[in-house]
Amino acid sequence: MKILKVLRVQQPIGEFYIGAIDSRDLLEIATVDVREFSEGNPGSIAGIQRELSPSRLKSLREYVNLDYATFPTSIILAVDERCVSLREIANCPSLLELLIDKYEGGEGEKSIPLEESAFVIDGQHRLAGLEKRSDDKEPFEVNVSIFVGADVADQAEIFSRVNLAQTKVNKSLMYDLLDYAKEDSPFKVAHDVVVALNNDEQVLEKKLNKSGPFFRKIKRLGKRTPGIDNETLAQATVVNGILRHLPSGQEKERSKSILGFSHKREPSENWKNRIFVTFYRNKKPVYIFLNISNYFDAVRLRWGQAWESNEQGMILNKTTGFNALIRFLKDAFLEIVEEPRVVSVEEYLGIFNRIDLVDSDFNSEVYLPGSSGAGLLYKHLLEKGIKNRDQRKLF
Repeated sequence: MKILKVLRVQQPIGEFYIGAIDSRDLLEIATVDVREFSEGNPGSIAGIQRELSPSRLKSLREYVNLDYATFPTSIILAVDERCVSLREIANCPSLLELLIDKYEGGEGEKSIPLEESAFVIDGQHRLAGLEKRSDDKEPFEVNVSIFVGADVADQAEIFSRVNLAQTKVNKSLMYDLLDYAKEDSPFKVAHDVVVALNNDEQVLEKKLNKSGPFFRKIKRLGKRTPGIDNETLAQATVVNGILRHLPSGQEKERSKSILGFSHKREPSENWKNRIFVTFYRNKKPVYIFLNISNYFDAVRLRWGQAWESNEQGMILNKTTGFNALIRFLKDAFLEIVEEPRVVSVEEYLGIFNRIDLVDSDFNSEVYLPGSSGAGLLYKHLLEKGIKNRDQRKLF
């Protein structure tokens, strides 16, 4: 038997109850009804939930063991009315006690064991992730919304409304909210570098006497800034590009930062795999900023027309071009340095001067939008720009 203290909520679809339960207790009573073809009848489909996503599940199983893990939104349950009893709590009229127990079964009815008394309408990935929370961790309570006696039609309606009516949060907005973060996680560092690049009205190498390569080119919230016409890259695109060069296991790194351990290296860490990891550990984000600024200044000097172009179909300063270039940054960096340092514009330019592409080559007919075009451009940069390609394969 599981006992929860709950509040009753009345909405047009009917009433339900909200409360909190230890995730371990919930795992003991909850099952999932995956929508799939019925066994033995390929023409029939039953169930409500989607199949578990292995990648999402892997991420959640890592997340639930972090020190700042939270699931603030409700897991939605449907509980058979025969498994539920409600009691009023003395001197607290707004609060009820909800008991969930097995149903022994009546005449002509199947029994319902406790472990099958609750069906998950929404939240199956979160709950499955909590299966892997370490036993030595403190209890992880989850808030639940419980529909008692909801039939399959109601369950399907609730699931579809919850999932179709919600708008996915823009990743650029999510990253921009890191302005408020206190700890220096890889996400925070990447965000701060992007903001600095976007605001860099005067590059630090004064001899260039012009703004930085990303000045007013980044859509901070994933959409154009009013009054600015030359923004070609979403903030999330640039942040994600920088994250590929910062420590791996970035959710874990965020947890380490909260505990004050961001300087501690991971056992298998190698700066040749993640070229900015040393700067991150030593709290020198300006070195990350300078390397990226100098690198893309070299891009701008080599292919200035393509980099500054707002012409339809030109890709160098858009997602396709940026993704190829930020990936190639690692190869260029390793070609030049023996130890992590700030590489100058001239040094990066020496790499790009080996590459015989011209401005007009960077178009969407040659490099198709998406990962295929970015991959092809990266391949061309690597083949033409890097002398020691065989050594690069080691990293």
